[in-house]
Amino acid sequence: ILPRLLPLIHHSPVFLPVRRFCSPSPYMITTPIFYVNSSPHLGHLYSSLLADAHCRYTRLSSPQTGQKVIFSTGTDEHGLKVQQAAIREGVEPEKLVGEVSAKFRTLFDLCGVEYTDYARTSLEEHKEVVRKVWDKLEMEGGLYKTEYGGWYSVQEEAFVPPTQVEEKNGLHYSTETGQQLEWAEEMNWMFRLSKYREKLLSWHEEFSPVHPAQFRGQVHSWLSDPDMPDLSVSRPSSRLYWGVAVPRDMEQTIYVWVDALASYLTVSQYPHMMAWPPTVQVLGKDILKFHSVYWPAILMCLDLPLPKKLLVHSHWTVDQVKMSKSIGNVVDPHALIDKYTVDGLRYFLLREGVPHSDGNFSETSLVQVLNLELADTLGNLLNRSTSKGVNKNQYIPPYPSPHQFHSPTYTDLVSQLGDLSQRVGDLYNSFHFYQGIVQVMAVVRLTNQLVQEQEPWKLKGEEDKPRLEWVLSITLETLRISGILLQPVVPGLAGMLLDKLSVGEGERAWDRAELGRRNGAGKVMEGKTVLFNKIRQ
Repeated sequence: ILPRLLPLIHHSPVFLPVRRFCSPSPYMITTPIFYVNSSPHLGHLYSSLLADAHCRYTRLSSPQTGQKVIFSTGTDEHGLKVQQAAIREGVEPEKLVGEVSAKFRTLFDLCGVEYTDYARTSLEEHKEVVRKVWDKLEMEGGLYKTEYGGWYSVQEEAFVPPTQVEEKNGLHYSTETGQQLEWAEEMNWMFRLSKYREKLLSWHEEFSPVHPAQFRGQVHSWLSDPDMPDLSVSRPSSRLYWGVAVPRDMEQTIYVWVDALASYLTVSQYPHMMAWPPTVQVLGKDILKFHSVYWPAILMCLDLPLPKKLLVHSHWTVDQVKMSKSIGNVVDPHALIDKYTVDGLRYFLLREGVPHSDGNFSETSLVQVLNLELADTLGNLLNRSTSKGVNKNQYIPPYPSPHQFHSPTYTDLVSQLGDLSQRVGDLYNSFHFYQGIVQVMAVVRLTNQLVQEQEPWKLKGEEDKPRLEWVLSITLETLRISGILLQPVVPGLAGMLLDKLSVGEGERAWDRAELGRRNGAGKVMEGKTVLFNKIRQ
C-alpha cells in the first residue's frame, strides 16, 4: 500500500514526478474491473480467460527475457447501482461488495486465471490513488464546477448526449443501449473532454489502438462530433454517497467511471508508475466509449502514455437470445464447471468465442465440441499411441525416426507441423485463440488419419517394428507439440498430456513446440491417463 501522502480532505495537492518509462519494458494486460451489482456470469469469465490465455502465451513465448508480467483484474465496487442494491437487500454496501467481489475472485481462481493483481475500488489504497488523480486533473486545469442538466442512465451510470436520446410514449431512452433515462439537473464537476477531442482523433488515426478494426468506426463517429460535450465527473453526495468524496468538496462524490478507470493506475502504483503503459487492455464492446474516449483523455491530462492496444470483444448470447436476468437465461459458470470441468469450459469459450461478433452459448454445441475434439480427436490419439496393445514397451521413439516410409499423409503432416508453432503463436498473440485451436486440432486430426491408414495395432511382427516405430515417432511428437501449444487454452489438460509423455517442466516453453525439440527418446508415464471423459447425455 502506498504511503499516505495526502490527507483525506482539506489538503493542498502534493505531487511526485511520474516515472514515464520503465526498462525493460514490462508486459501489462488488464481486464475491466467487474461491477459487483450481481454475481459473475459467462461474459465476465470470457473477458478474464482472453487475458489469461494471452498472458500464458506471453510467458511461454518469452521465458528467458526476465520481462516483468502484470495481469490485473478486479471489481468495481462504488456507484449508484451498488448503493441501490445494498438498500434493496438491507445490508451495508461494504458487506455487499465484499461478498460479491469474493465470488468473482473464487471463480477466477477456480478457472486458473493467473492474475498478478486483483484491484478493489473500495480499498483505501485505491481511493488514495483516485484522490491523487483528481488533484492532478484539477492542477492541470482539466476540471471545473458548474450547474449541469441532462438525461441520465442509471444502468450505465452516465449522462447521455442529446443526440443519443429518443422519446417514446412520453419516456426517454438511449438510442445506443435502449436504457430508459431520467432527467437530472445538479451541480457537477466537469472534465474538459472537448479539449482533447482532436488529440484523441489523431491518436486513433495514427496508432489504431482499437482491435478488431470493425470497432474503430464507432470511435471515429464519437470523436468526429465537433460539439462533443465535456464529461460530468461527479454526483451530489446527497444522491450518491457510496464512492470517493471529491477532495475539498464533501458535497460531491467522484463519478464511478473515473473511480473505476483509475484502478489501472492503482495497479501501477500511481504516481510512481512501476509499469506503464498497458500492453493491452481487454474490454467488452459495451464499455468501448469509456476506454477509447474518456480514459485516454484523462491520461492525456495526467501526462501519461496511452495504452498500446484496446482489445474489444463481443458478447455472449444463449441459444441466440441475449443474456438477461429478466429473461432468466444468465448462465452460471459454476454449474457448467461441475458438469463439464474447468478445462472443458475454458476450451469451449476460447474455441467458440470470437472478438468481432457475439458468441452463442449452447449446451448442445458445447457437448458436441468437447466430445468431438477433446475426447475423440485428442484423447483417442493419446490412448491409441500409449496403449500397451500398440505400444507394448511404452516407448517414446526419437523424432525423426531412422526408419522412413512413403505416405502422402505423413508428408502433409510434417509440412503442417513445420511452422505450426509460429502460426498458432501469431494467432494467439492477436487474440484469435479460436483460429489457433483450429490449427492445432487440424494436425491432430491428420495424425489420427495417418494412424488409421497405418493400423499400428496390426504391426506385431519383428519385421513390423521399423514401421511401428515410425508411426509412434510422428504420433507422439505431434501430441507433444500440441500439448505445448494448448497450454494457454487448457492448462490442466495440456499438463496431463505432457506429463503422460514425460515432457519435463523445462521442456514446455513455446520454442520447444517444433519437430525434433524433445530431449531424446523416453518412456510413457505409467498409469492410465484420461484427458477428457466423454460426456454422456
